[in-house]
Formats: sequence, C-alpha cells, structure tokens
Amino acid sequence: MIKVLQHCQEVEAATQQLQKASLPTHITTEKNWDQWWLYQLLHDQDRQSSIIDLGCGDCCTLDFLAALEFEHLHGIDLAMKPSLQDRPYQLYEGDLTATPFADESYDVAVSISVIEHGVDLNTFFREASRLLKPGGLLFVTTDYWQTKIAVESSIQPFGLPWIVFSQPEIEHAIACASSYGLVLDRQVEIPACAESTVSWYEKHYTFIALVFRKSTEL
Repeated sequence: MIKVLQHCQEVEAATQQLQKASLPTHITTEKNWDQWWLYQLLHDQDRQSSIIDLGCGDCCTLDFLAALEFEHLHGIDLAMKPSLQDRPYQLYEGDLTATPFADESYDVAVSISVIEHGVDLNTFFREASRLLKPGGLLFVTTDYWQTKIAVESSIQPFGLPWIVFSQPEIEHAIACASSYGLVLDRQVEIPACAESTVSWYEKHYTFIALVFRKSTEL
C-alpha cells in the first residue's frame, strides 16, 4: 500500500473519524492522517499481536495502539523522557536500527515520521525485517514531495538531520526494503502530489504512508 496525503481536508476528516471512534488524536494534527491509516490497517488485527514502535518519540502512536486495546506493545527511541513512565507498554532507550529484541519477535512494526531524521535506510529495513515474523507488517510514514525540496544542513529538528523525501528517494527506499524481503502489501504506483498539506521550517510538503509485508519465503 502507498498513500499520499493529497488535501488538507483529509487531515480534518481523519481527525473527526478518530474523535468519533473515541480514539486519542496526535499532538501534531497532521499526523492524525497517519494514525487513521494505521487504524484501518490494524482494525482486524489480533489484539494479542506483538507491536514495536521504531522511533516512538512522545509515544503518541503507542498511546493510540493501547487505546485500540493491543496488549503487547514496545517502543524504542534514542532518548526517553522520564515522564513517559507507568504506561501500558514497555519503553527502551536505544538505536532503532540496532535493537536488543529477538529475531522474528513482532507481528507489526510501526515508524511514523522518523526515517526522515538521519535514519540509514539500509540498516533500518534490515533491522525491521529481522524483528518481524514472516508475514508481518511494517507501517512507515515520512515527509514527502514528488520533486526534491532542499533542506539546509543548518536545520536540525530535535538536534537531528532532516530531509523531505522525493519520489526517486521513495523508490530507492522501496527497493532497499525489498532487498530484505519487505515488499509492498499491494504493488501500486506512487500517487502524484496534489497540494502541500504541511508547512515546517518554511518548507511546504506532504506525507506518504507505505505498508510492507515480510516475505514468508526467506
């Protein structure tokens, strides 16, 4: 599956749908679009499934998954805030491309708006593939615009590098994932961009969501 956030109205609709379902919304309103697609992806998933959030940040996604009544949730990030304790999931501080978790220990891996911040795609997809059970799902979202948007090296959100992925870079990411047995759940073309839905550091872009499934033939 490949989805591109096309219009601002989609964010409003996603937010309304989450509120209607009495689900928590994201601290960044635009990311409600990401979580709405995650909800649709996992709506029928067994609630006993093991899920890892790679780059869990402020734990908005883990809170969302806990509200969906998933019981086996883990999150890892470079730095964990002391306030993020006593939650209904387990948190770990560390490198999301070199985690301490066992091989094939997760049914689902999630990474929302993370890989654009200096994450090496080769090690990211290799680690995600290692962690996932055969047939497991990887849900990734990131900043995106069809043509390249230059981001000055002086711009360091959260003290990390930042890029906005272009279409060729997303195509490269898909090929990289495939080399580790992670294939798009449905092979489709990357949708064209319509309007910029996000403005940050005076850059105007949108989001893309990708769903990979780990091959059962590895």
